[in-house]
Amino acid sequence: MSTPGELLEALGREARARFGNGGEGGTRTYRGRSVEELVPQIQRELGADAIIVRRREGLTGGVLGFFQHPYVEIEAMHGTPGVDVYDEAEDQMPPAPVAEPAAPQAAPAPAAAYPQAPPSYAPPPQSYSPPAPSYAPSAPAYAPPAPAPSAASTASQPAAVPPAPPPSQPAPFYTQPAVAPPPASPLSAAPVQAGSAYVTAHLAALARAGRAQPRVPPSVATPERREETRAWAAELAELRRSSELAEMFPAPTARPPAPAPQAPQPAPPTERRVVGPGSQGRARAGVARSLQRTGIGEELARELIEGASAHALALAPRAGLAQAVRQTLAQRIPVAPPLSVKGAAIVLVGAGGAGKTTCCAALLGAYRRSSSLPASCATITREGEPEELRMVLSPTIMKPLGARSPRATRALRKAREDGLAVVDTPSVSPSDRAGVRELARLLAELQAERVVVALPATLGAAAAAQLLQALKPLGANSLAITHADETDQIGVAVEAACRFALAPEYVLDRVRTGGWRLRSVGPAALAERVLP
Repeated sequence: MSTPGELLEALGREARARFGNGGEGGTRTYRGRSVEELVPQIQRELGADAIIVRRREGLTGGVLGFFQHPYVEIEAMHGTPGVDVYDEAEDQMPPAPVAEPAAPQAAPAPAAAYPQAPPSYAPPPQSYSPPAPSYAPSAPAYAPPAPAPSAASTASQPAAVPPAPPPSQPAPFYTQPAVAPPPASPLSAAPVQAGSAYVTAHLAALARAGRAQPRVPPSVATPERREETRAWAAELAELRRSSELAEMFPAPTARPPAPAPQAPQPAPPTERRVVGPGSQGRARAGVARSLQRTGIGEELARELIEGASAHALALAPRAGLAQAVRQTLAQRIPVAPPLSVKGAAIVLVGAGGAGKTTCCAALLGAYRRSSSLPASCATITREGEPEELRMVLSPTIMKPLGARSPRATRALRKAREDGLAVVDTPSVSPSDRAGVRELARLLAELQAERVVVALPATLGAAAAAQLLQALKPLGANSLAITHADETDQIGVAVEAACRFALAPEYVLDRVRTGGWRLRSVGPAALAERVLP
């Protein structure tokens, strides 16, 4: 009894003997890790009707015999589509001789298999090589069996003929009735020995393609032929179920029927995301870290997140928590009322080194370059014996004059009515309470539209709060954030502005050319810088 591997090797030898070098391109050798890896490549290069003629397995690679991996080597050749079980060479090929004939007697074919007189098969004693037929793409015409040999030709041939098969062995495939093969063996070795080379070639082609079905030409569609066809179909079905050939030649899967076209269904309504209390835990923690990284305190960060979750996200649930916090922070930043278009006074106050005078000069230069209002600058200093506040207003007052004198008051009032008056004040210290009260009395008499505090962005939260608390008697209503290019802790100034109700209006930073740039800033821009 032959194993599937031996049967495959026999099929390969018979196919090579039948087809020679493979017709158009000869046999090709493919090597890979598994059969599943090689079968798609064989089908791409040789077509879906390619014939597998040889398969070999082994080990390769490694070092000194270790770490080797298995490989599969397959020899394949071009096949011909539409192969029939019967062709013109069917009845012209005698069966292979039996190795040890028991007696020189002829094996007559049963009358039920062929209606006409069966041919007498008497193979010569030498080895017989069957001719290689040429296969046409269409179904080959069936050739009628050759006439029985005459007495003269029979006498010239040796008398030794193969004996009839014993009862215990199955008869050759062309005399076997349509019965299912025994379950113990998918395909016995008897059909391979008794069949000719074209039988094995057809067998390999049908097992390879998996979709070619044995068919009988219409010219010989007799009941006996149909019985033989059904026997062949049963034998091939059992062959496809064998483990090795099923792995190499998988049967085609039935394609499911195409679904019937359905009417287009309306798109489901878009589900709106509702943000509930306490949700988005990871997002809340990330936004809180971003706020504290730029100088916002922990308490204010928690208030901003709670306010955004409670109100901003309720009206814009798809905006995201970060955008909702920016919107909430922008709403909490104070905004100063607009200045009059006819004239105004802007007074800048601050501690020493805060950039107050630089901010004053930058503001004056910006108005003189681009504003429609004429701009003038007044400088208030503390000098004399005893020290008092003195003022210089160019070009009206060129020598220092008492800031609270009637002349100084009239000159400053006229400058603010005709255009913009920018007033620079002396530096004040949070510990100098007397100096702060004296400057506060002067500013109260001046009644300026803007009292801007220059607050460095480099101050910490405690130092900024201490400075603004000490300057509270000055009645400041606006804020200029200076030294903004030296740190990213701009959240300290923003939190101080929210706490002391000061509207951030200006940001002063240094440019690459070495000069200073004063920019107007709004709540939305500050919120974007605090929470990028």
